[in-house]
Amino acid sequence: MNKKRICFICLVNQYLLPYMKKYISIIDCEYDIIFWNRHGLNETSGAENQYSYDFHINENSSKFIKLKGYLGFAHFAKKLIKEKKYDGIILTATNAGMFLRSTLRKHYRGRYIVDIRDYTMEKNFIFYQFEKSLLKNADFNVISSDGYKNFLPSGEYVTAHNELEVPIEIINKFRMRDKKVDHKIVLTYIGLIRFHDQNKKIIDSFCNDARFEVKFIGSDAFALKDYCEQKKANNIVLIDMFPPERTFDLLWETDIILNLYGNNTPLLDYALSNKLYYAAKLTMPILVCKGTYMEEISTKYGFGYTFDLDKSAEADKLYNYYFKIDWENFLHGCDQFIEKVNLDVEKFNNAIKKFSTGKIGI
Repeated sequence: MNKKRICFICLVNQYLLPYMKKYISIIDCEYDIIFWNRHGLNETSGAENQYSYDFHINENSSKFIKLKGYLGFAHFAKKLIKEKKYDGIILTATNAGMFLRSTLRKHYRGRYIVDIRDYTMEKNFIFYQFEKSLLKNADFNVISSDGYKNFLPSGEYVTAHNELEVPIEIINKFRMRDKKVDHKIVLTYIGLIRFHDQNKKIIDSFCNDARFEVKFIGSDAFALKDYCEQKKANNIVLIDMFPPERTFDLLWETDIILNLYGNNTPLLDYALSNKLYYAAKLTMPILVCKGTYMEEISTKYGFGYTFDLDKSAEADKLYNYYFKIDWENFLHGCDQFIEKVNLDVEKFNNAIKKFSTGKIGI
């Protein structure tokens, strides 16, 4: 009996889809990848066949060029999936499904998955109705945050968390470390450094406060250099790109994780960042913005702290909070959250395994 053969449809280069590796590690079938090679890269994978749509665009490309690219990719992908007659399709973004909606409905009804990682255009009535049809005709749909249920059509969703693997020895090391701080409290923003208006507010909140040291670690950190010099900030540390294997060493030097991206926009209000999982697994407080799903989840389990960058004296409140943490309760809350995540991971793994072996349905 031949194994099932599925195809991943990717609207971007593969390196921008780290979560696709989770699918590949679970599926028990042959697979192809159809992807839009936006950046002209020579990417490789373990796929049986890899089909690259080569059309270069970047963030500064005009709307006309971007639309031309989307339509070209849709034509490219439709032709391939009709020709190859796959047993199943995994769409790695909502928009990928929207451009292929009619083809999927006609030829792959109940035999595809839509993986939803972001808010798209759900406030647009026409888009929402098309999306509703797309999701209704899928085998099942995947979300990376339960907060997305606030803007998506009602229905059953499988949650695939953005959590990253942390070796058990690292987890144990962090859990056992002395929580007493006899030095400056170190706050760290680690990863791609974005949302610089927010970051400048962070600098303003802690600038030259002898109780704190703030680190921005990751690509584009030096974009804040001029602002730090302007403020004569002596307690702000900027570190640009770093080897991924140094992540845990840098977090070991951290007391509190920064996740102050902003709020009052669907792109930020409902997502769960991978910093949430680092905070829970490494038992560290995480600063979050008011009114976000990050706030709801992290405070529910007792390891999140809501920090308002628009209010004064917030640093004083944070300092008092940190030294009053009941670490036994704090660790218990982290464990409860990770237990919930593990249950979701098991459900996701089982659903993808069934899909890849031909047993349709969750």
